[in-house]
Amino acid sequence: MARRALYREYRPETFGEVIGQDHITTILKNQVRENKLSHAYLFCGSRGTGKTSSAKILARAVNCLDPKDGEPCGTCAACRLTKAGSADVIEIDAASNNSVDNVRTLIDQAQFAPLELRYRVFIIDEVHMLSNAAFNALLKTLEEPPKHVLFILATTEPQKLPATIISRCQRFDFHRLTIAHIVANLTAVLEKAGASIEPNGLRLIARAADGGMRDALSLADQCLSYAGNRVTEQDVLNALGAVSSAMLEDTAKALLRGNAAEAVRALDEVVRNGRDLGVFLADLSKHFRALLLAKTCGECADLLDCTDDQMQRYLKTAKAADEARILYAMEQILAVQGKLRLFPAPRVAIETTFVRICRPADDQSLGALEARVALLETRPVSAAPAIAAEEPITPKETVPEPPAEVSPETEAEPAPPPWEEAPPVDEPPPEEPQRFEAPPVSANSEAEELWEQAKRKIMELNPMVFFYVKDTRGTAIRDGVLSVEFPATKESSMVGMKNARNLTVAKNAVNALRPGTELSFQLAALQNENEEKLKELFGSSFTIK
Repeated sequence: MARRALYREYRPETFGEVIGQDHITTILKNQVRENKLSHAYLFCGSRGTGKTSSAKILARAVNCLDPKDGEPCGTCAACRLTKAGSADVIEIDAASNNSVDNVRTLIDQAQFAPLELRYRVFIIDEVHMLSNAAFNALLKTLEEPPKHVLFILATTEPQKLPATIISRCQRFDFHRLTIAHIVANLTAVLEKAGASIEPNGLRLIARAADGGMRDALSLADQCLSYAGNRVTEQDVLNALGAVSSAMLEDTAKALLRGNAAEAVRALDEVVRNGRDLGVFLADLSKHFRALLLAKTCGECADLLDCTDDQMQRYLKTAKAADEARILYAMEQILAVQGKLRLFPAPRVAIETTFVRICRPADDQSLGALEARVALLETRPVSAAPAIAAEEPITPKETVPEPPAEVSPETEAEPAPPPWEEAPPVDEPPPEEPQRFEAPPVSANSEAEELWEQAKRKIMELNPMVFFYVKDTRGTAIRDGVLSVEFPATKESSMVGMKNARNLTVAKNAVNALRPGTELSFQLAALQNENEEKLKELFGSSFTIK
């Protein structure tokens, strides 16, 4: 006789054996014990969470001749009949029996009394696949069925059911199973089957099952076929085509540090070990999700459904990274993951994505800009000499020594004596020249420095507003008003900054640095159209001689 799969051989026989659905099994047991059954039940939930198993247990329990605290005894004639396959327990797959004619046949069968049991039970699996006409034909019978009939509807997509159907049933929502529940049940099933899998291997299977017990048992079956009755963690990795958690951590760290060479070499090792690239990307995206939650929520082992040791590793990696970098990496990985099957060379697509994550300067999107800023902030101190080499340029522009050294010219000019012999100090004429000479370079540098600090503050408050002002510069500060100049080609950005909400963000940023300062926006004169185009192509450092 052919060997049966684990999920078929070790299906739950009682409500107590159903894993992780106590909120449902308790109600069903109470209804059976107190004989307060409903005429129709609706079981909703994702695959492998126990919907069909619970329906079969309920069918046995309502027909059991000697139920024990709401559970089927498993020994009476009715329990043996239902387990062997009674004509009074009818299972229908709505995916292949979804027409109105199929439902009419079901309604005709419901009119007859049970042949062997107390209740005739109809279990309709994937009920959302029924056509609209079939639902309409079922309505009346579902609302007022014969006393000897019980309907149990099961579906993975309850949102596709008409409200008229849902309102006629008692609805029960089955939860996804946690990793702890799956590992515990796998251990019990494997013990009955005379096999074993290492604890870390069981956790790998539980994670891959994504909350479904049937998926977990199928994967365990696959591992047993690969390595026999004694399965190691490495056997599980080989059978599933998965990547170890250490490899995921190394890859994630390389991407977050911006080390493209190390990330590409990690991918090469994945390929050399024969791992499935689709599985690798799925595991990597889950790893980055864990890092994002660790960065956002701190200690959150309940959300990640992981061990304390794994949680501490997530926290350590997340602490050394910036949230913007994690988000940008996740976005890029998810983007290539969704289109991986469309690429003729998946490895090249992943390598390109890794390089893009490590070098966000080549990307002009908002997420890339945030990642670029985060990468610069976390860059090691070795980058400091390059910055220091550029700094001497600004002092040369700001130090007003050259005008003071030109003494021959001032001696040759006859203009200074009249100024010195001018009317007394109280009169305004001498003050006007001094006021015009005061804001030359130092005032401009003060305005530039204040506005650059304000732009960094704007980036923290609202990155979208920063995009309007990223190419602007402070020109002067007069009478408590900071003048900001937009490039001649950025008139639309200046218009955007006149929006009240954007202007408020900019004012808050400036006032946080220098209280009481107002803002004035102006557009730079368009010097040469060709020069502006060349500067857009080659950068602001480009000059025409």
